Amino acid sequence: MKYKLEPGQKLDPNEFILKGFEDLEISTQIVIRDALNRGLEVEVLDRPSHFIRLKGKGVTRLIKEASKTELDSYMTFLVMENKTITKRILEESNILVPKGIAVSDLNSGLEFLNKNSDRKMVVKPVTTNFGIGISILPPSSSVEEKKKALEIALGFSETAIVEEFAEGNEYRFLVIGDECVAVCNRIPANVTGDGKKTIRELIEEKNSDLRRGVGHITPLEKIRLDETEINVLKESGRTPESIPGTGEKVFVRKNSNISTGGDSVDVTDIAHSSYKKLAVEAAKAVEAKICGVDIIVKDLESEGDYRILELNFNPVLYIHNYPYSGKNRKVGEKILDVLGYTS
Repeated sequence: MKYKLEPGQKLDPNEFILKGFEDLEISTQIVIRDALNRGLEVEVLDRPSHFIRLKGKGVTRLIKEASKTELDSYMTFLVMENKTITKRILEESNILVPKGIAVSDLNSGLEFLNKNSDRKMVVKPVTTNFGIGISILPPSSSVEEKKKALEIALGFSETAIVEEFAEGNEYRFLVIGDECVAVCNRIPANVTGDGKKTIRELIEEKNSDLRRGVGHITPLEKIRLDETEINVLKESGRTPESIPGTGEKVFVRKNSNISTGGDSVDVTDIAHSSYKKLAVEAAKAVEAKICGVDIIVKDLESEGDYRILELNFNPVLYIHNYPYSGKNRKVGEKILDVLGYTS
């Protein structure tokens, strides 16, 4: 099916659900809307895989999932998919990454963790995204906890990364072309108390926000209250029926992924230029044109210590266009620019 707007017709970029394309992931809807508003022809080639083709201004481009394009080579995808290779290339470019090793068996991982038992450590699969399979081990974790973390990571990938926990806050820097176009602070799923409602009721209330949905077709995901969330509450001595005090923020997840109900906060304007430059350098190190760079820093507004956690070959756009709070960075427009459809 091919789509093109009539002359003078425009789609409202503030309406995050694009009529006729509701089944597509929201990042793809953003690119489609922006492309149609530029007078381009949009052809949906395969809806389940979010595969589209754009035509106009003498240029034809294929796009999968909003940010996979021919501008990045298959090898660039493979490098970013493999966290071990990514870390090695970044280190060779004198860019700081967490110190650690890659292991493919339980004993090697346990040996390294035991040598660093006085430190907070991270265990994660080499090839997953969205925080899947990641465990954070506090100092003096038990052997059982270490084994469980390794078994989870190795259950998702043939190789696991065991590395130091980088202290600070994690931010997503979006690089398109030679520019860092947006910076987002992803905050773990949380609710804020009013002194009256239970955590369960506060989650239901927060989930009633029309921006929250399921399956990445809305700007934010609904907060769940499953085993993981209940365990996080349990660690802080709470249950879903606990009543937080007025203004008290309660986290129900440890990971900051938007896909597990986290909040996206745009911080582009306050991010120090040194970190934006660093993100561009990291993307260039793997020859990526479109790249999500996850950086841990202690103070976003001042130049200082940092660690790059990973590079993402298919960064989502919606956290920058429709953040939970902050400005719309119109990154779909940036994608079209780099593809040669300058407005």
